[in-house]
Amino acid sequence: MSRIPQPLQPIVSLSVSNSGDSATGLSSYYNRCLDGCGPEDIALFMHDDVYIHNWYLVDHLREAINYFDIVGVVGSRSPDLSQPSWGLSFNEALEPKGWQKGAGFSGSVSHFTPEEPQISYYGDAPAACVLLDGLFLAVDVGKLRQAGVRFDPVFRFHCYDIDFCRSAGKAGLSLGTWGIPVTHASSGSFDSDAWREAARLYLKKWR
Repeated sequence: MSRIPQPLQPIVSLSVSNSGDSATGLSSYYNRCLDGCGPEDIALFMHDDVYIHNWYLVDHLREAINYFDIVGVVGSRSPDLSQPSWGLSFNEALEPKGWQKGAGFSGSVSHFTPEEPQISYYGDAPAACVLLDGLFLAVDVGKLRQAGVRFDPVFRFHCYDIDFCRSAGKAGLSLGTWGIPVTHASSGSFDSDAWREAARLYLKKWR
């Protein structure tokens, strides 16, 4: 916040947690944050290794929420819903096989180092999507409450985002990408026991 000129600094309530490996779990923590919001609020859920390069973030989120109930920076318009990912494909042993074909990707994100952007372009944005990457999710709190949609605490860190998107879509909420420049300082962890356990839970729930 200190790098943003005072007239441009947004009025925000900031909450920080490293709960991915804690007893709480990220989904439970996100639900707690939602409970503390007013119905007129926009809640932004973001990984702690994401850097925002947007002085007008709040204005752009307000604009985006006029079009979509849930907003991300990258996602897919027609993903393979039999896969535990918004864009990657896996075999039966949950080993990655590359990107899904025909998923209709949207959005852009820089990776690894904010000082040296390495921009991955997935497709045009804004665009209505079915699934969004959880590195950055902004939600219309009032719409979420009306639809009765929350994060499933079964998903402590992995797959919480695609499960949330599926629940939101099933409840009739709209999802889409918006052009908000960010850097994500990691590329995900799809080769871990924790991810495979979450992926199996996700596939069991949605099959």
